[in-house]
Amino acid sequence: MDHVELLTIGRFARISGLSIHALRHYDDVGLLIPAAVDARSGYRRYRRDQVALARLIRSLRCTDLPIEDVRVVARDPSADAARNVLDAHRSRLERKRSRLGAQLGDVNHFIEKGIAMPTSETTCRPVQLKIAVDDVVSARTFYEQAFGLRYQVIRRTEEADYSDFAIGRAGDDSFFLLHLCEEGTEVDRPGQTTFGMLVDDLDAVHARAVAAGGTEVVAARSLEGMPRSSAVRDPSGNWVWLYQA
Repeated sequence: MDHVELLTIGRFARISGLSIHALRHYDDVGLLIPAAVDARSGYRRYRRDQVALARLIRSLRCTDLPIEDVRVVARDPSADAARNVLDAHRSRLERKRSRLGAQLGDVNHFIEKGIAMPTSETTCRPVQLKIAVDDVVSARTFYEQAFGLRYQVIRRTEEADYSDFAIGRAGDDSFFLLHLCEEGTEVDRPGQTTFGMLVDDLDAVHARAVAAGGTEVVAARSLEGMPRSSAVRDPSGNWVWLYQA
C-alpha cells in the first residue's frame, strides 16, 4: 500500500464534508473504516477512493436516515433493499411533516385566537364514544355523508397516523371523539351501540342519513316533554337517535 496516497483524517474530513468526530464514530460502528490505522498513535488514514462513500453517507445522514439504514444503502445503493429502506424513510419523513404541520396549525390558532383556559366546573366529563362497525371505510362514508362529520388525524406518531371523527378542538370544552372500532382492532370493542345526536334540522338530517345507507327505525315524532326525535340504524346496526335542537 506504499504507492497509494493516504489522507489524514483532517484532510479527508475537509474533502468529504464529514467532521472528524463523525469519521471516528463511523469507524467505531463499522460504517466507514479507515484504510490504515497507526498502531502506536491511533491516527486514521483514508484512501481517496473512500471519498465517494463518505459523501454518500453524509448525504444520507443529512436526511436523518438512521445509521443502520445508511449501512444498507451504502452496501449497494441500487439494490432492492436500499430502495425499501428509502421508501420507508420517506414515509417517516412525510408523517413528520404532517405532525409539524399540525403543530404549526396549533401555534397559529393560539396566536390568532388566544389560549382559552378551561371553564368547566368539573374535570370529569365524557370525551369519547366508541362504536363497533363492520367496515371502517364504509362507516366513515356514512357518518360523513349523513351528519357532515369530519374524519381527521387526532394522533401522529413516527410509525402511523390515527384518525377519528373529532367534534370541537382538542383542549376546548366542546371537544369530543367518535371512534370507529372494526373487529380485531380494539381490545375494548363494544357491541352494537345506541347514541343520540342533536341536529339543527331533524327531517333533513334523517333523510340524509337514510340516503347515505342508514335504515329508518323510528320516524320523526314528538313526545311530551321531549324534543322532536327520530332514529336510524347505521350500516353496522348501531342505533343513532336524532333530536331536534
